[in-house]
Amino acid sequence: MGISAEITPIKPGEDLHVCPACGYEYGFHTSFVRVNAAKDGKVSPVKSTRDLYRVILICPECGARFDAGWRISFADEESHVVLSTTFLH
Repeated sequence: MGISAEITPIKPGEDLHVCPACGYEYGFHTSFVRVNAAKDGKVSPVKSTRDLYRVILICPECGARFDAGWRISFADEESHVVLSTTFLH
């Protein structure tokens, strides 16, 4: 199956390895989407001091994509995980 264009918010519980869309039980692939990436050709007017990326979980079985609210920065010196305290819908 192809990868879903839609990214669905998901709230991690104690364990996050089962796909809520199809029930696949062996975990997820990951991808990274820049937080300030242009949407519909429009660039955000707010310039960030660092590039942040959303960590997107992809089900290898059905291709569904999920956003658990995790953010990461790939700095030249070293990578830093950015904790997300809010869950966006």
